[in-house]
Amino acid sequence: MAPIVDGLEAQYAGKVVVKRINANTDPTASQYNLRGVPTYVFLDSDGTVIERQEGGNQAALEAGFQKAASRQ
Repeated sequence: MAPIVDGLEAQYAGKVVVKRINANTDPTASQYNLRGVPTYVFLDSDGTVIERQEGGNQAALEAGFQKAASRQ
């Protein structure tokens, strides 16, 4: 999924910020209850969760990026 995320990150540059965290070591993981890998949490500009996805569904991931970009 990393190449897909990289492509979406470039496509939505300036609209969506991607932060990669290590679920085993980063305290942010517990804040968002990250357990499965991969997990994608989409936040609006205020930090409110607007969508959460677990697993590697490319179409859902692209839709999440679109939704996040439209909420900025």
